[in-house]
Amino acid sequence: MSCRQRNPAWPLLPIAVVAAVLGAAGCGSSGTSSAGAYTVGGTVAGLQSGQQLTLLDNGADSLTLAHGGAFTFKEALPNAARYAVTVATPPAGQTCTVAGGSGTINSANVANAVVTCSSQSFTLGGSIRGLNGSGLVLKSGGETLGVAAGATQFTMPTPVASGSAYSVTVLTQPTGLACGVQSGSGTMPAANVSSVVVNCTAQSYTLGGTVSGLGANAGLVLANGADSQAVAPGATTFTLAARVSYGAQYAVTVQSAPAGLQCAVNNPSGTMPAANVSNLAVVCSPQTYAVGGTLSGLSASGLVLANGADTLAVPGRSGSFTMPGALPTGAHYDIVVQSQPLGLTCAVANGSGTVGAVAVTDVAVVCGTGSFTVGGSISGLGASGLVLANGSDTLAVLANAATFTLPSGLPLGASYDVRVLAHPPGVDCSITNGSGSVGNADVNDIAVACGPGSESVLHAFAGALADGTSPYASLLAGADGNFYGVTYTGGAYGLGCVFRIAADGTESVLHSFGGGADGANPHGSLIQASDGNFYGTTAYGGSNGQGVVFVISAAGVESVLYTFGSGTDAQQPYGGLLQASDGNLYGTSLAGGANGVGAVFAVSLQGAESVLYSFGALPDGQAPFGGLIQAQDGELYGTTSAGGAYGAGTVFRVTLLGAESVVHSFGANTDGADPSGALVQTADGTLYGLTRDGGTNSTGTVFAIAADGTESLLYSFAAGPDGVNPYGDLLLASDGNFYALTPAGGANNAGALVQITPGGSEAVLYSFGAGSDGQTPYGTPIESADGTLYGLTSAGGAGGGGTVFQVN
Repeated sequence: MSCRQRNPAWPLLPIAVVAAVLGAAGCGSSGTSSAGAYTVGGTVAGLQSGQQLTLLDNGADSLTLAHGGAFTFKEALPNAARYAVTVATPPAGQTCTVAGGSGTINSANVANAVVTCSSQSFTLGGSIRGLNGSGLVLKSGGETLGVAAGATQFTMPTPVASGSAYSVTVLTQPTGLACGVQSGSGTMPAANVSSVVVNCTAQSYTLGGTVSGLGANAGLVLANGADSQAVAPGATTFTLAARVSYGAQYAVTVQSAPAGLQCAVNNPSGTMPAANVSNLAVVCSPQTYAVGGTLSGLSASGLVLANGADTLAVPGRSGSFTMPGALPTGAHYDIVVQSQPLGLTCAVANGSGTVGAVAVTDVAVVCGTGSFTVGGSISGLGASGLVLANGSDTLAVLANAATFTLPSGLPLGASYDVRVLAHPPGVDCSITNGSGSVGNADVNDIAVACGPGSESVLHAFAGALADGTSPYASLLAGADGNFYGVTYTGGAYGLGCVFRIAADGTESVLHSFGGGADGANPHGSLIQASDGNFYGTTAYGGSNGQGVVFVISAAGVESVLYTFGSGTDAQQPYGGLLQASDGNLYGTSLAGGANGVGAVFAVSLQGAESVLYSFGALPDGQAPFGGLIQAQDGELYGTTSAGGAYGAGTVFRVTLLGAESVVHSFGANTDGADPSGALVQTADGTLYGLTRDGGTNSTGTVFAIAADGTESLLYSFAAGPDGVNPYGDLLLASDGNFYALTPAGGANNAGALVQITPGGSEAVLYSFGAGSDGQTPYGTPIESADGTLYGLTSAGGAGGGGTVFQVN
């Protein structure tokens, strides 16, 4: 028996007995305390010099530390055993919080617990919605909180150390309801956190997505459990009629395919969120291809491989395998080990991808009698958001971690290729020694180094008429994985264009605006509506010269949906559009309306337009420059750049029936002034935004408006090298911080990318303007799934016409 092979009887024995048996046998192993047993450890951060901290694992194994850094408990645990790291004795004057300290051993050492100590600690809590039943239990770290029916607020029992990672989850659901958590994880600021939101509901939502390759063929039937639905010939999208309850599991399958076609569903399963699911993708093709590969070291029976619902029981001593279900071109596959063979550990390499026009034969499954840990060190990680992956084995790394181990152990001879799947926004994490093959020892030399993100130009607009120039809006991440946007000028006629940017920076102009009946000079950002098409506005052009609403397909076919008129109609829409819950498009115009000082308008996808509200005499707002949001209460919120009680702009609310009210008037004392962008709402209902001017230094602000309408300044911008005079919207990123672009300020006075924490701390992440870099960014950064930030500059770059940039 290998030193790493587990005797099935060991979990039934006390740890000391297991250790004694192993010691008598004289069997050791590199990287673990004893054969078949695994260590538990992690990182201590913030422990002050001269202080001591005592930790416990499972309430018994004690470890006293006099310094920060890596730690490992003395007692090793057998496979499948539970571990729970807690603080027994904190250092004097400090609070220590454990994150990631509990779980189950999975044939690998654990080095992912993070204990953060700080002289400051703050409460963790938030609001609860819809809890009309009993039984809800919340969990954070190692503590739980039972919540009574009808509760609208909660606070976890123990304060959390500043700088520690936190994560609030639902441990037990209330009777008859499903509850989910929004904004439940992050890094504890130097302030109380009250923005966690627990949503409870019995409501149901729809399942849908896209269809490709169906053509005019009939016979496609999709199913979710016992519910099935036929898809019409020629369809490119679908929505199942049967709704799914929030929190329930779903798994969409192809019940039958059209004659001559094979169809598969990508992203077919998951847990129903508190929103409609629209990211399922059905792909059809007349040709299917097998998915399989090689097997090595399989000397016993019991191995079961799975690709979604498609499973394969592999006979012992097989050297190759082919999954039972062949897949059409465009279908995704992800081969995993569903069940391990007796006495062996098997791992999959090259197990995921997309089927092309040939059979997949390069999946490799390696089995062995040992199980070895894959991990290493981490440096420079001060925030949550880093996700590491080795194939389908993923690890969410916590803030302040200095060590890591992947959750699953690997057998002798298995290959590994550890990569960064996601990183904190604005942070660059690189890996050295990340790939290789497992030898007869644990892998512990992988190094992950994190630091400030590096900026690069993805595309420089040429500055010639053929290409676009001067983009003032924000990028849009399309459903097809490409980026889309508009430029104010340039294109074939010099009046702006719609462009597409691939992930590798390849740019193509989809449409050049020509004025006349067509639009001219698009300023606001694009949206992708529920029908899959892109919609936007131009500030000018159209038959009346006052702008248009246009629609354009991903193939570049553009048409004018509505032309703004004269008189009391909306005119000169500078902001982007919003598709509200009723399916209609809403926006604002800088001019027009019954009083000539701007309006809120609505446009159906069929082109029927109406003026929802006309701004009027002071103290009403005037000249709205930015777009709208639909807030949690279902109403529309926006800003005006002028008007209000002090003439410096407003935040306003308008219902879908057109009733408007001023929420806040800017301009009093050192308040912000002249907001030009849209608002963003956090899970606790607070609205945040930017003003171009005002504040302590008269160079702009970040403001917050509570649910009761009370306004406060989160941050006042200063003179360079700080960013100044922000024009766009705030981005609320996955790490819980806000990000913004300023067209001026920064080290080169050519604009900056800034980060603002919920507590009001600000930092310049990048200053534009050096060399052929972009300059003067007006829009809003966007975040990709891996944490990379993307955006546009209106000037600079090799051609002088602006850039598309990324900060990794």
